[in-house]
Amino acid sequence: MNESTIPNPKIDEQSVVIERATPEDAEGINSVLRQTWLDTYPNEEAGITEEDIRLRVEGKNGERIPARIQRWKDNIEDKDGSKAVYVARLNGKVVGMTAPGIIDGRRKVGAMYVLPEAQGMGIGGKLMQKVLEWHGDSEDIFLAVASYNQKAIEFYKRFGFEQTDTVIEDEGDVYGNTKIPEVEMVRKARAQSN
Repeated sequence: MNESTIPNPKIDEQSVVIERATPEDAEGINSVLRQTWLDTYPNEEAGITEEDIRLRVEGKNGERIPARIQRWKDNIEDKDGSKAVYVARLNGKVVGMTAPGIIDGRRKVGAMYVLPEAQGMGIGGKLMQKVLEWHGDSEDIFLAVASYNQKAIEFYKRFGFEQTDTVIEDEGDVYGNTKIPEVEMVRKARAQSN
C-alpha cells in the first residue's frame, strides 16, 4: 500500500484528528489542495480542463508550488486573529484542511478541502464543525463555491448555508485566463437567547 492510500473507508471517531495547523503542515495542505483541485475543478461545460487547473496549482514546471507552500506557512503563522488554518489528520497524514477567516469585515468559511479518497468519511463535517465553532453564531458566515460543484453545495446546505443571488468573480491567483464560476452561500446568524 502506498502512503497516499487511505487505509479504511470506515473510520471511527478517534481515527481523525482536527487541529490547528503548524508551519510544518504547509506542504501537506498544498498537496491536499493540489489533488482536490485536480479532482474537482476541471469542467467541460465551463471550458476548464485538467491542464488549466494543473497550470493554476503547479505552473508549467512546478514553479508555483514553493510560493503556494510559503503562502500557507504565512497564513498559519498569522497572529492578528482574523484567520485560522486547521488540518484533518488520519493516521498522522494531512487528509483535509480548512481556513476560516474574517475578510473585508465578513466572516468566511475560506478554503475547505478533503482528499478525494478520504471523502464520505465524515472528515468534511468535522472540519465544518471547527469552522462554525471558530466563527460562532452571532454573525452571518459566507462562502464561495464553484457553481457546478453540486456535491459541495449540497454539503454546505446540510450545515444551514443557503445560496444567495450573488455571483462571485474568481479573483484567485489565476494562471492564464482560467476562471472558475462561483456562487455565494450564507449561513445566517443564529438568534441569541438571553
